[in-house]
Parts: sequence; C-alpha cells; structure tokens
Amino acid sequence: MLALLVGCAHLPEPPDGGIDSVLPEARVMWVGAHPDDEALASPLLARACIGLSRPCLLFVMNRGDGGECLVKPGCYPTLGAMRGRELQRVADAYGAELVHNRYWNAPLPWESFPPRAAIAARWISEGDPTLKVAAAIRRFRPTVLLTFEPNRGFTGHPEHQLASRFALRGAVMAADPNAQVPGEPHQVPRFYELLNHFWITRLAGTSDPSEPTETFDTHTPCGPPGRTCLDVALEITRNHRTQKRDMGTVRSLRPQIGTSYLRRVDPAAELEAIGPL
Repeated sequence: MLALLVGCAHLPEPPDGGIDSVLPEARVMWVGAHPDDEALASPLLARACIGLSRPCLLFVMNRGDGGECLVKPGCYPTLGAMRGRELQRVADAYGAELVHNRYWNAPLPWESFPPRAAIAARWISEGDPTLKVAAAIRRFRPTVLLTFEPNRGFTGHPEHQLASRFALRGAVMAADPNAQVPGEPHQVPRFYELLNHFWITRLAGTSDPSEPTETFDTHTPCGPPGRTCLDVALEITRNHRTQKRDMGTVRSLRPQIGTSYLRRVDPAAELEAIGPL
C-alpha cells in the first residue's frame, strides 16, 4: 500500500533531460477533444505558455455541444457557441493560438455514448482529423506535443482516446515526406501522453493503464511572483463557466495534483502497439 501511495511521485530524469529541461526552448501543442480538456494538462501549459512565454497551440476536436450548460439563464445562442467563447478566453489567458474544430460530440448521459469506433467513423466522415492534426503540426512545428493516453484517455471518455489516436496518426503523417499535407515535413521531437496516475485513482482502479516515464512538479514557480503553475492554471479554469461542476471538482483536487504524470512515446511505435481506432 505504501508503494502505491508514493510510487512514481518522483521519477529519475531521462538521460536526455525531462520535459521541464526542454520547455525553455519549446513550441508546445496540446491536442484534446473538448473545450475544457486542456485543464487536465494546465500546469504544464501554464509553465510553458505563461511562465516561459513559449509559443503554444491548443488544437481541440469539438465544441462540447453534447455536454451540460450550468449557467443561468442558459447558453446562448448555443452551448457549443458559448463553450467556444470560453475556450478562446482560455487560449488568450495562455497567450496560445487556438485551432477549434467542429467534430460531433456524443451527447450526455455517459451511458449513451456510442463505441469509440463509431465516433471515429463519424469524425472521419466529417473530414479526417488525421489530416487536420498533421497540417497543424507542419504549420506550427511543435517540439513538444501533449495529448491523452489512447486506451483510457484519463477519464475513460472515448473522445479523449480518439483525440490521442488522431494526434498519434497526425504526428506520423506530418513527418512523412510523401504525405499529401500542406507544408514541409516535421517530426515532433517529444510526443507525450498525459496520464491519470494519481494514487487515489490507482487505488480505485480507474487510472490510465500505461506507466509514466516522466513527472512534472506542478508547484514550479509560474507567472506572477509567488504563484505556482498549478495555481495559475486552476485560476484559468474559471473561464469554463458552463462546466463549473467539472472545473470545481478539478480545483477541489488541488492537494492531490502536485505532480503531472507523462509518458513519452514514439508515435509510430505507439500506433502499431494500440491497433485500430
């Protein structure tokens, strides 16, 4: 039990340096599914985009219009439009470029979500996300790409898993000189999967199945004097007013999220390991 509580809190730095060693010169790209997903990677984004003033790009698959609206008198003209405005405010707070797509979002309740493969087929019918991710990578040329883990996707949401899988595919395509994608080929030097590896989720059996290769201390100084990256990031989550229930939960877990867990992968090898969409 003790090993479960403390294990992986501080992993040795890789021989070629951990993520914090490369952020001072990085170009950081986040690939998520929904307008509030970046909250799960927010301490790292705060470090790179605010603390170090590095170029950042948020690439988001859909408008979250299948979710809930928790503002009164309602979300106008639509929930998706309001969540789009919220995400733009978040991007502005990070000083980040935003690429916000309009792929279909499975409507709540969670139990009604179609299988991941069915959602993938629908997204592809709306315009293959692989091509859009690859084009964004070639244009922005990130040196660090952050996304979810492809098998569970941090929370078990199939769209998180798909965001990761299309990010992997897009990274491989962007590096392929024969791919029919605008721009010059670009190989992302560091591709990271953000892991749910907190002790409480491991105890409950709801963590991501992959093991981390690196960690990031979310209490690293960031932005204004005396502020940590975690505190700066949690304050930015308040922009997601329509999702105040989930964002309130994230903020309430502050004592448990002193560490971000990451798994560095080779996109081509990871795709081969995980199989079809």
